[in-house]
Amino acid sequence: MVRNWGNFEAMQFQSRIFVKVKNPGARVADIGGALVIVSMVSEAGLAAFKVPRYFLVYPLGLLVLSILCMIIGRIIARGNMFSIGLSDTDLVVAEDGVRVGNEFFPLEQITDLDFMIEGYDGQPTVRWGRGILIFLSSKRGRLSGANNKIHFRAGGQRYLHQFYLSDQLAMQQLGQVFRIFYERGVPFGECNRGGSTFLFQQVRSKGELAELKSKYGYR
Repeated sequence: MVRNWGNFEAMQFQSRIFVKVKNPGARVADIGGALVIVSMVSEAGLAAFKVPRYFLVYPLGLLVLSILCMIIGRIIARGNMFSIGLSDTDLVVAEDGVRVGNEFFPLEQITDLDFMIEGYDGQPTVRWGRGILIFLSSKRGRLSGANNKIHFRAGGQRYLHQFYLSDQLAMQQLGQVFRIFYERGVPFGECNRGGSTFLFQQVRSKGELAELKSKYGYR
């Protein structure tokens, strides 16, 4: 997205942030997951102490209860296992600063600016298999666009927000803002679950990151 300011244009990325919501079904399912672990630990402990076999009915009962909790939880939640929901609060990342709702933070007042980018909604996931990259393009193998985060400090406070990447265009817009940050030497970091990235591409070390910045003329 581009804003017009007087005689020049400013690049910006705009999205919405997530907030915690009540989801009783997800809580019940989470309890079921915890009970699975308890039942497995209990069974292993009873076996280690060589207690009579009829005591094994207790961890078995816990396992049955955990399965019921997970099934009932999913039914209550109607398949929606998220404990977060998309809010009406806008997140704007621009070349001059960050805006969250009605609060604006100029870049010169921001420190420890970091982005953790999973990907956009519908993006095929990637994993390693037998030494080669495998793209999972099925519905279950696609990202939700929900697990993207921005962190920074301003005015003595720490801010952490989870935001939505709706599609590939939105991710490209964020990438354009990143390019401006690199060009201007703005101190910030980007990463994914695998570690540091450069314009969303995985890098293996700080040296490789420095080489890529130098290659593209960034500071």
